[in-house]
Amino acid sequence: MARFDDSGLAVGHGLVTATAVVIPLVIGVAAGHPVAAGVVAIGAWLVAVRANADPPGVRALSMLAGVLSLALGTVLGMVVTDQPWLLIPIAPVVAGLGILVPMVGPTAAMALLITAANPVPVAPFEHLGLELLGGLLAATMITLPWPWRRTRPLSTTLGEATEELAVLIERTGSDSWESQRVRVASTLHQARTACARHRWERRSREAEQITAALRRVFYEAVALHDLHEAVIREIAPDRVGLPDLLESLAASVRESFHSDKEAEPVDFSARVDSLRGERPGDERELLGLVLLRQIGHVADRIREAVAVARPAARTLTHTLIVMPNLPEWRGIRKDDEPESPPGRAASDTPPGWAEPEMRPLDPAGEHARRFAWHGRLTPRAVLDDPEVRHSLRAALGTVVACVAIVAFHPPHAQWLALTVLLTIQPTYGETLSKVWARILGSVIGGMAAALVLLIAPGEWVRVAMVAVVAALAFGLVAVHYAYWVTFMTTCVLLLVDFQTPLSPDAATERVVLTVLGALVALACTRLLWPRGEAVRVAERVARLLESHAAASRAVAEVSRRERPEREAVERIHQAARGAEAVALSADYMAHEPGAEPPPYVDEVLDTARRIRDDLMTVTTVLREDPGEVGPAPTVLDAVADRLEAGAEAVRTGEPYQSGGEVDSRLAELGGWLGRLADRRLDELAADPADSRTHVRRALLHAAATDHALRELNAGSARLVTTASSGGSR
Repeated sequence: MARFDDSGLAVGHGLVTATAVVIPLVIGVAAGHPVAAGVVAIGAWLVAVRANADPPGVRALSMLAGVLSLALGTVLGMVVTDQPWLLIPIAPVVAGLGILVPMVGPTAAMALLITAANPVPVAPFEHLGLELLGGLLAATMITLPWPWRRTRPLSTTLGEATEELAVLIERTGSDSWESQRVRVASTLHQARTACARHRWERRSREAEQITAALRRVFYEAVALHDLHEAVIREIAPDRVGLPDLLESLAASVRESFHSDKEAEPVDFSARVDSLRGERPGDERELLGLVLLRQIGHVADRIREAVAVARPAARTLTHTLIVMPNLPEWRGIRKDDEPESPPGRAASDTPPGWAEPEMRPLDPAGEHARRFAWHGRLTPRAVLDDPEVRHSLRAALGTVVACVAIVAFHPPHAQWLALTVLLTIQPTYGETLSKVWARILGSVIGGMAAALVLLIAPGEWVRVAMVAVVAALAFGLVAVHYAYWVTFMTTCVLLLVDFQTPLSPDAATERVVLTVLGALVALACTRLLWPRGEAVRVAERVARLLESHAAASRAVAEVSRRERPEREAVERIHQAARGAEAVALSADYMAHEPGAEPPPYVDEVLDTARRIRDDLMTVTTVLREDPGEVGPAPTVLDAVADRLEAGAEAVRTGEPYQSGGEVDSRLAELGGWLGRLADRRLDELAADPADSRTHVRRALLHAAATDHALRELNAGSARLVTTASSGGSR
């Protein structure tokens, strides 16, 4: 569960949301219409819950979608009131729809159940209008540009990303580069999220320019690392001043955001020319020379990206009102939440909606994009998706709850179905953790509400109490689920009492129904597909191999000039999404009873990431026209064939048998590279000043890609061997 960045956000979100809920009560009680006020407040509360997922980043579009969901659920609830048996087919469908379509969310199902279980205190159309009025009030108030929505300035987030990138360049060639690379990837993801959260600001265009430039620098930094690893085998780094170049590039990146002055660039080309003037003694020194030329090109592209980012950064930092630092809000985290394994983004959280979860509401269509990593949306992919299985569990659990409601007519029956909907999670472990928090919070909050109802204070006292518990509930939602349930229980019972007077027994009935609903949720996640991911991880690994094969083949086609570079980059991004699917599957298994993530998964993910880095390096080098490409495309095609064969081996459960095709293609590449070097040496002997020949250009690119292609050979072999042997165990 995510935490707020600081206490200012917690306090601000709690106070604003509580105000949206309490304003109708104050106006209604003052005007002598407490019942209508209670209806408006319930509508405000139902819509306000949507903002719990991401208070500073929630958008007006999402909140307005919540108002429409509120209307849908309320209308269906009034229909079900006249025909109770309709609750059985309608409620499960609405519950499943809320999971599969994030823009619908839980709002419609919650409104349906609350409306169906409580007598409508006013005329139906008036009831609908009052609830929508409350929903619009909450949507408007929460999405206003309050200071707490930007308690962490956008410039700070982007500045940290810039600093992490500078450190990554400084650590090129060191043992800590890999760990820093993972850190930078996570930081850049946070920067992109921060830009999305601040789109209401006028400076969003500059922020997006900076983010795009930083991502370009990141890709170039990966290529720089691979080229550096290759060149130091041929030439000592100090001989040409590589440490000075890295220091200069890091300073240039760092000062692009933190200073108006520009770092003094190192004239790396002059140093390479000086080294070339010494005349390479053998082929190895010539190869080192051409690799240095490629490093110089990468350095130039990094400086170009920095030059693009510098004016935007200057505009952003000079006009932003910086908020004061506030103490960090530290609270209890979920004990059973698994840490992100090495190589995985910290934001890789299992999907699924729940009323208090601190997860951003996905835009419409995100569900379909989750399948893009293996090419296209297929029925098999839909059935294999854990979110689909989660929606089926929730729907079946809702059916059980609704049958019990229709058959036994328990008082305040909505709490039974609501507990199932808001407690059931994609895995048994997550559901079990939420069950205990919900039962404990319901007992404590119910006791507090029962005491208030027993004392029966005046309306103004109850309004004040709603304000306090609402502020605590929404303010502490990010700290721990139990806090939310405790204060939310008291708040909702008092809100319902405004439109339908409750007795102290209502709190006891709520606790009993909560326990029963929690047991239904546990049964659904324990009995229905308890090892859903364990039986699917092999298929997901096979799709990972296929997506990386498609990326390798796309890069081969780019090298032949058969498709534009951007398509290869998109294929590499799709391969990354395939790796995210495997990581997500492993995270799910950590919560499933009797299922442990296969030990080979982490190695598969790490190797796949290295393959994507090598493919990105080759793509980066290909940005300049290489002229002759020689056997390089055939090497990439052979790597793709190997990965596809590995995917088939994973599906059949048999170890992969290498055919040696990649090695033979690499041998051809080595021979061709040697012939190019001989031709270039002849050119240098004939005319040392001749530096614009097509042979030189082809040699530069071939030497630059040679190391990455050989790493691709080793990485793809290790990936298919690990995946096929691990999947067959």
